[in-house]
Amino acid sequence: MVRVWRHIILLMSFLLVSQLAHADVSEVTATVDRNPVTANESFVLTITVDDDVANDSFSPSELLKDFVVGRTSVSRQTSIINGKLSKQTRFTTVLIPQSAGEYKIPAISIGGASSAPISLQVLEPGNNQDNEQKIAFLEARVDNQQVYLQQPITYVARLFLAADLNKGNLIPPEAENADIQQIGRDEESTEMVNGRRYKVYQRVYQITPSKSGSLSIAGARFDGEVFTQGQRSIFSSFSNTQPVSTIAETIEVEVQPVPDNWQGHWLPSELVSISQSVSPEQETYTVGEPFTISYMLTAVGVKPEQLPDVRPSFPDTVRIYPDGDETDQFSRNGVIISQKTISFAVVPNQPGPLRIPALSIPWFNTKTGKPASAITKELNFSVAMGDGMQSIPKTSNNAEAKASEEPPLNDEKVTQTETKTHSVEWNIWIISLLALVLVVSIILNAYLLWSRGTNSKSKVSTRETAEDKSRNLNKDKLWREFQLACRNNNAQEAKESLLKWANRYFERSFNSITELSQYLSIEKACSSLQQSLYQPRATSWQEGKTLYKDVKASIEAKKNITTTKDVLPNLYSNN
Repeated sequence: MVRVWRHIILLMSFLLVSQLAHADVSEVTATVDRNPVTANESFVLTITVDDDVANDSFSPSELLKDFVVGRTSVSRQTSIINGKLSKQTRFTTVLIPQSAGEYKIPAISIGGASSAPISLQVLEPGNNQDNEQKIAFLEARVDNQQVYLQQPITYVARLFLAADLNKGNLIPPEAENADIQQIGRDEESTEMVNGRRYKVYQRVYQITPSKSGSLSIAGARFDGEVFTQGQRSIFSSFSNTQPVSTIAETIEVEVQPVPDNWQGHWLPSELVSISQSVSPEQETYTVGEPFTISYMLTAVGVKPEQLPDVRPSFPDTVRIYPDGDETDQFSRNGVIISQKTISFAVVPNQPGPLRIPALSIPWFNTKTGKPASAITKELNFSVAMGDGMQSIPKTSNNAEAKASEEPPLNDEKVTQTETKTHSVEWNIWIISLLALVLVVSIILNAYLLWSRGTNSKSKVSTRETAEDKSRNLNKDKLWREFQLACRNNNAQEAKESLLKWANRYFERSFNSITELSQYLSIEKACSSLQQSLYQPRATSWQEGKTLYKDVKASIEAKKNITTTKDVLPNLYSNN
């Protein structure tokens, strides 16, 4: 059986090849699937050639003057009847008229043969005469036909198909000076139109105009194939699908400019809100210890790039480290919602009340046509001084204050009496002071003679203690950990090891890097360390070498000051 089929196939191939060179085009036929047709609705032009011709033998470009030309498909059929070979090539093209009127499809010439021209009547859209013949059509609508500049327009395209879809492509609408993007996913449903059941595919687009004036939105377009009702023969090479194309109507929208009295960032929206949060959330914070304030800006119907910068106003009593920002976009009920979140690490510098002013974001309400503002609440905290830390001294003149409280003395007798009393008191004080100086001199001379031998030993001991402490610095485990952390530019380990070492070395308690930086006078190097700790998204910390040098230089400076203070000069020369 297999051999029989092989012989049949070889015989057909031989006949096909032998007849190919001798076949000539003798007939070209042009037909349309319906006449009349409706504007903006597709119809199918079929060109049939009684020979096997190349795919580029027919070019529909000459029809572009009167129609929108869709896809063109090519199919071939070969048959042998009573030993006679016949071949046929079929070109199928989708055409869409855009306006009503009388049109003519010219004669199509292929291989020396030509088809007869076709007169075509195109009806106005909405004419019921063609409704029963519609296989596919597109409807489009917008939510507003009068908007402001950069105000988004919601464009809804609905494709109606009366046949099963094989494949297709829905092309977005087009408009100059506007950004167009799809929103969400397609939706499917079924509807009855003029007694005929259609499957409906819905897709939503957001169109954002970038220029004021008249905006013309060319309708969305569908190109595809649907299955025909006829059955395909196993002996036929023609497909049982039919190409379909359709275009939605053009929509005109008026775009108004930005109001003349508007100032600042232009943000047109139906709704804008801003919220804030504090972490950790508590009423009292400590000087030098950071906390985080986050702001979330939400706007309906705008893209993330349209959101303005969030710039709160902070007082001078805190240091601020921005923690970057994040943007997000999602759709809800066919509407785009954009969000921007930005966080700040706040480090208090001074104790007392801390007030963070309210933040206001101006925006334009497209529903009311009036300016509006999204406002946060004012934040109030209390900042306490940590254990062992000293507050910044405040200048005051208590002596002048007390002097201003004393009433002036104008009585002449009281003045004379006071003068005599002061004179007697001064005489007593002078005599007592002279006696005290004499006694102290005697005692001091005796003490110096006794302690002169031990004084030099004490000075040598004090000097040796400071030098030994500095010499043994590299033998300290915590100091070596600090060295290693600085060498590796590890900010967190450098902070922890430095605080542990300083608490033991200076024999006092440092609660934060801020307090230690004030004690060692290395605020600049520690500020860079803090910024890397409180701002994780910033560039990695690379100042380990600088911090190590500053700390070591500060230790040497403090050692020299301590040595100078402890070592007293000789009261008497050796001569």
